[in-house]
Parts: sequence; structure tokens; C-alpha cells
Amino acid sequence: MPLERQGSIQFNRPETWEVEREADTETGSWRLTLQSPGTAFLLLTSLGEEMDARQAAIATLESLKADYPGLEADEVDDFLGGVPAAGYEVQFGYLDDYHTCQIRCFETANEGTVLALWQFSDVDAEEFEEPLLSVVKGIRQV
Repeated sequence: MPLERQGSIQFNRPETWEVEREADTETGSWRLTLQSPGTAFLLLTSLGEEMDARQAAIATLESLKADYPGLEADEVDDFLGGVPAAGYEVQFGYLDDYHTCQIRCFETANEGTVLALWQFSDVDAEEFEEPLLSVVKGIRQV
């Protein structure tokens, strides 16, 4: 599996999954999207020093609630990239599909707070849930 690195974050990705990167040269922030051939994806975004991990997780959840008012969410404390991560486990229906979404925010030495959001739908969960979770578990800081 190819190794991907963005800022101080790295992970291995499945070969058939596409990577898209965006960077803001003014702020130094970045966004990386890892897209499966189906609906599963991982979004990593550097948020800087403006919010701590808990505030970033709450803001992300509120943004999702604006788009999907009927969503259900459970708060979780977890570890990601070897450090504590604040977040939510989210489920919602959209266009006849059921979606599972995970939000995790964690602190880094170089990028400040980083948001990790990954999601898949029930349509292709059998094919893509396990590889997606493998990528997420392999996230580390370098």
C-alpha cells in the first residue's frame, strides 16, 4: 500500500483509492481527501491553533447537523495518530441510504488541531468499511 504524507501526518492507503490535496499558502493549512471507488472517504484537515480538539469536534458536528437535521450522534473520546482525540460517532439517512460517519479531532505539534472525518454508506460498507478503518488506524504523526 502506498504511503501518503501530509504535513506531519502519514498513513498507508489502498492502491485503488484516489488522493486529492488542497493547501492554503496564506494560512499554511491543508486538506487531504482519500476517496474509495465507492462512497467511503477520509477527510483530513489542518485547523491551526484557533480551536482545541473538543471545540473543533463540536463545530464539525454542528455543521453536519445543519445539512442532516435528523442525524444521531454519540460523543466519544478516542486516540488517533497516537494522541487523544475528541469526536463523535454519527449516523444519518440521506437519499435512501444509511451513512456512518466518524469525527475525530486531535492536537499536533506542527499543524495545531487536525480534523479527521471518515464516512461510508450501507450500500458499500461490506466492501469499503474494513479498508477505511485500516487506513484510519494507521494514521500516525511523524
